[in-house]
Amino acid sequence: RDGHEMLRLALSRRVPWPARRVQPAAPRLGALYARGNQQATADSNLFEANDKLRRSLLYRSKQRGWLEMDIMLGNWAKANLHGLDGAQLEQFAAILEKENPDLFKWLTGQAPVPPEDDSEVMRRICADLNTRMNTYATVKSEKGSWEGKVWE
Repeated sequence: RDGHEMLRLALSRRVPWPARRVQPAAPRLGALYARGNQQATADSNLFEANDKLRRSLLYRSKQRGWLEMDIMLGNWAKANLHGLDGAQLEQFAAILEKENPDLFKWLTGQAPVPPEDDSEVMRRICADLNTRMNTYATVKSEKGSWEGKVWE
């Protein structure tokens, strides 16, 4: 008899499927690793409510797809997200929704920030980047700005 016929026969007679040999269960190792596990402690509820949002925004600011934007926004987020309140975090999330070409032009001062996208956090990011990036520009122009300069 072939396998299909045997299966039909077994199902029609309600004969239990031949039992296969079952290995004994391994001893539970949970007790052995109880001290060194990485589970959250009982006081994990003491984290701030916005910490999950902060971690998500930090990840998104470092994974934009453009190396320049990853560096600029990722470094700024790492240094500043901890000090932002809920409304400011929402402003930063709105900034991260913008397209890279537009955002790059705004952050580097190549184009003005449109009024509908202007916010306290956007002004702060632009000011911080302008202050930090001026030290890396190798060519000083009469404007004194770092836009379009050669990087060291």
